[in-house]
Amino acid sequence: MTQVKLCGIMKEEEIQAGVSAGAHALGFVTEYPLDVPWNLDRREARRLMTLVPPLIYRVIVVGDDPDRVLSLAEFLNPHAVQLHANEPLDVTRDIVTALAARGTAVIKALRFSVETGRCDDSERTPLEAAKLIEATGVSALLMDSVSESRPAGTGQSIDWAMARKIRDNLGIPVILAGGLHTGNVAKAIRTVGPHAVDVISGVEDPDGNKDPRKVREFIAAVSSASGDAM
Repeated sequence: MTQVKLCGIMKEEEIQAGVSAGAHALGFVTEYPLDVPWNLDRREARRLMTLVPPLIYRVIVVGDDPDRVLSLAEFLNPHAVQLHANEPLDVTRDIVTALAARGTAVIKALRFSVETGRCDDSERTPLEAAKLIEATGVSALLMDSVSESRPAGTGQSIDWAMARKIRDNLGIPVILAGGLHTGNVAKAIRTVGPHAVDVISGVEDPDGNKDPRKVREFIAAVSSASGDAM
């Protein structure tokens, strides 16, 4: 089955909603350098992460400052660190090396502008950028959309044909994010064939809380589509 990461966890009830619906991973945005609705300080993130059952993958979503990233990894002891900002390749490589000793995986986001369609490094093609990220030693590549107002959780999809090309040419797992919801995730899985999908705003209510019904329906749609993915 295609794995599901439920991201932007803010409350105990959202942990319960994800676990009961069958999420494989939970993401905690922690001390992110930009203003996003899901940001937690490290102490609240640790409190919530202690409530996650042992077989559920715990991911912290962080960015930019490598010293802060490593400090958070030490404090929170996640299964994986998701770098979701503008980390240069050499910084990404250094973080991978530093966290390898802890057995902590690193996921690096490759983000595509909803305004221009270009990836973070506009001087390279998306596939070239993805291959350079792979060469840093990361455990997985996450593809997401970014807008001028939000670095994540835009509610906008990326180019799935391009995502499939990247998936077919990398030797590491690919995670698909960006504008996924119950109505389109099955098609996304059939088109891209990702190792996992990542959802945040697509399962939220108008107040920005994870809606347990939407979470259940999303994961059920992933489960039903996974057998059709190529």
